[in-house]
Amino acid sequence: MAVVVYQMNTLGEDDSKKLAFPGFRSPELEQGSASLLGKCDGLPLALVSVSDYLKSSSEPTGELCAKLCRNLGSHLKEKPGHDNFSELRKVLLDNYDSLSGYALSCLLYLGIFPSNRPLKKKVVIRRWLAEGYARSDSLRSEEDIADENFSKLIDRHIIPPIDTRNNSEVKTCKTHGIMHEFLLNKSLTQRFIATSSHDHPRLGINTTNARHLSVHAGELTECVASDEELSRVRSLTIFGDAGDAISYFRKCKLIRVLDLQEWNNLDDDHMKHICKLWHLKYLSFGGNISELPRSIEGLHCLETLDLRRTKIKFLPIETIMLPHLAHLFGKFMLHKDDLKNVNKRFITDEGKGFLQLVGHMKKLRKVKVAVITSLIFHGPFRNSRGLRLTGIVTVLSLDCEECSENFLSSIDLEPCSEDSKYHLRKLHGKLLRLPPFVASLSGLTELCISSAILTQDHLSALTKLNRLLYLKLIADKLENFDIKIGAFPSLRRLCFVMKSVTSALPTIEQGALLNLVSLQLLCQGLVGLSGIKIRHLKHLKEITIDSAVTVQTRQDWEQAAKNHPNRPRVLLFGKVDPMGSKEPKKPCAIGEKRKLSVAQPTGSDDGLDSGLKRMRLSEPSSSRLQVIVHPVVVTATEAAPQHLFANL
Repeated sequence: MAVVVYQMNTLGEDDSKKLAFPGFRSPELEQGSASLLGKCDGLPLALVSVSDYLKSSSEPTGELCAKLCRNLGSHLKEKPGHDNFSELRKVLLDNYDSLSGYALSCLLYLGIFPSNRPLKKKVVIRRWLAEGYARSDSLRSEEDIADENFSKLIDRHIIPPIDTRNNSEVKTCKTHGIMHEFLLNKSLTQRFIATSSHDHPRLGINTTNARHLSVHAGELTECVASDEELSRVRSLTIFGDAGDAISYFRKCKLIRVLDLQEWNNLDDDHMKHICKLWHLKYLSFGGNISELPRSIEGLHCLETLDLRRTKIKFLPIETIMLPHLAHLFGKFMLHKDDLKNVNKRFITDEGKGFLQLVGHMKKLRKVKVAVITSLIFHGPFRNSRGLRLTGIVTVLSLDCEECSENFLSSIDLEPCSEDSKYHLRKLHGKLLRLPPFVASLSGLTELCISSAILTQDHLSALTKLNRLLYLKLIADKLENFDIKIGAFPSLRRLCFVMKSVTSALPTIEQGALLNLVSLQLLCQGLVGLSGIKIRHLKHLKEITIDSAVTVQTRQDWEQAAKNHPNRPRVLLFGKVDPMGSKEPKKPCAIGEKRKLSVAQPTGSDDGLDSGLKRMRLSEPSSSRLQVIVHPVVVTATEAAPQHLFANL
């Protein structure tokens, strides 16, 4: 007899109100309690604690709820005896006390970010590394230790994932409002963080010896921190318009992390001061910055430079000459003066040695290539035998919509050991047939193909990839597409993205996709089951459909899930971007009347019990892909044929 483990989700808005305010409803209470309910985030034990607190008062009002919301952190402090928040406090402390050393510092570090803010795993880990919160030992690298600490927070369900990668690795996460209040209060008490937010508008009260400053938009009313106190700061993070807060970084002489990405008033005048912060390891900014000064060459310790939100179009050569720079993000070209200086020894798009240079990059791990028509005839690919990459390249993206099929056929990815894993993140173009190098990659585990039309010929070549774990197919139209018995024996996740369904979806024969756990059908025009039978997919755990499908189609898939031995979850996909970005998924309520407002893309077998004795809301992440460097090869545009155009 099959055992069905049902995933418990957090409560929706209506159920949260019923639990927190039993018997009380008024417009004034509704308005005043909105922020408080947001911090409780549908967690039953938090809502019960709030309810007990309000019952102990003479009358629950919106004003009382607003006051409790502002002072919630103080109620979560350790107190003798029993009070309304003692059970909730015990759960939070159990999670907190289960960590030690750098893992505990990594947890407290999350208090820097606003509550319920989606946090990218890679960004958080890069910041941890820059701060020194992942020191290597003789057996593991700093990156491995940081990743392990992140996994601890996920595995203990202290922070829930809100989005996962194709290989089920956690991509983004967040801290629950109630956990964030607890962490922030701990961080402030220990002077680990000093912050200005709605509840803490006066910066400086807890700034003495604080390592990290966090300033939220429009919330800073006064800064009473001395220059000596600011000189000890190791990181400054500003969210939104924070007024004069930008002036603080000039006094933070030992700062390692400066994150001004969301501060919109940053301009070129500030850059000369930033370039004097010699200890910087992580620098991210946006605003109106249009030029990067050559004095950036003084930032010898810099490891991460994120320019994606700036207006910078030209990059001084001094930037990519920084000795420790490992991560450079943005879209820019080299200055003309740098290209003319032969002593720099950089190859432009007119250089004949470009492709040979790529082939000799022995530490290259991740490559992105965007080919533009003019460069096929006038650039480095002219009269070339093709692009040859060494076998050490494990992550490859190709955007070749405007190039010929001959160019795709000329690409050669040199195979390496049998144990190697490849990730072809994107193959986009007019694909009359699959490029030969794809089928030759026996170690390919991740593949995304995008073309106007995909046929059985494309699929036949792919069925030979026995180690393929994830396959995403993006097309306007599918023709004669069948998945036959024995096909894709290792595949665990299959995704179809289509603008419309003008023909039937693929037929999945019994005996195919034996290990499939996730099926995604992202098409607004999906009608019913469209001929797809799922009952024989014995390992299936989730089905994702577009949220724009009709109610009848949702119900059809819900019924199909009920009839499946595993009872897989049916998730709604909020917004489909063919290139891969997406909004968080939400569950279809199968056999439930209540409306759920929070869902996780991947579920836990543990779930969340009614007493919330453990904050377990999501499944642990799997092993991650380690990327050493992120260079990207992108050819120049027609408007500037003399420049090397890099999108890193």
